[in-house]
Amino acid sequence: MGVEGSTMARTLRHIPNLMYYPLPPIEDMPWREKWLMEIKPVLDAMDLERVLGEGALVYLKLLIVMVLYSCSYRDAVKMVNVNVVVAWFVGRKVGKSTLHDFVGRLYGVRKKLLEISFKLEEKCLPSYLPASAHLVDFMAWLVDSFLLDLPPGKRSVETFREKAELERREGNLERARKLLSLGRTKRRFEGRWTKKRGVSHYGLKAVAVISVSLFVRSITVKPANFSDKRFKSPLKGIKITDRGFSPSPTQLIAREKPFTTLRVHVEFFGTYLNAFWRPYGTTTWRNDVFLHVLGVIYNIKMFLAIQRRTPPGRRAVQL
Repeated sequence: MGVEGSTMARTLRHIPNLMYYPLPPIEDMPWREKWLMEIKPVLDAMDLERVLGEGALVYLKLLIVMVLYSCSYRDAVKMVNVNVVVAWFVGRKVGKSTLHDFVGRLYGVRKKLLEISFKLEEKCLPSYLPASAHLVDFMAWLVDSFLLDLPPGKRSVETFREKAELERREGNLERARKLLSLGRTKRRFEGRWTKKRGVSHYGLKAVAVISVSLFVRSITVKPANFSDKRFKSPLKGIKITDRGFSPSPTQLIAREKPFTTLRVHVEFFGTYLNAFWRPYGTTTWRNDVFLHVLGVIYNIKMFLAIQRRTPPGRRAVQL
């Protein structure tokens, strides 16, 4: 074996219940695999098992795989067997049913999980935070809402019932009766209809509260027709919002600088959310869990971006 054998040994990773897998160089990996390689050291150092329970971190890692690869429970479990980087990231095999059950347990601690990932901001040196962090000298939060589209069920009983109600209000009783007879199936996904800029949407709404350093602190999931004016943030400090929210002594509508400049930074999370959002479950609470998982990934990625700007000797983690 000689030198060649010792070199190969250094590139192998031992995965419990799996074979030995050689990992390719990170520069040759696709972007999703690179992400997994980057976030694993941070994820392992966050002491999440204190909240999740012993041995439960592996399930959270599989949910992260589901989000990054936009795949199902079954596909995420199978990827551990066929993708060398996913196998290294997750660490061991997990059954599909066990993973599905874990989402139910995660619902109760989802906010605590997001809070722990938010604390990564404290490990960043102030000088290397995003420019938005230096625009105000008081505690401020950026607030915005984002629509999350779900399949409306074009032939569902509920869809035709809603259309019939609109016809009834307009006095078209015969048309309303006909529509009520057309429904074939029950709607799968929990959601509501709303209109934004003249376009109809069916689904949910996520209201995100983000620090001026662009870390997500809170995610609230509501039906799509929930009015922004009804949102009440549990966090202390000034909230900077757009005109859709209610103005108050602690909630400022961004109409002039620096607030207009600051407010647009919330779109960093909005763009990220739109890129990875898909219907992860038929119920609102299950989609709520995955949105918080997505928030955890976002906070870790934001933390790593700041660490790259920090001189190597002053970083919280070595990249």
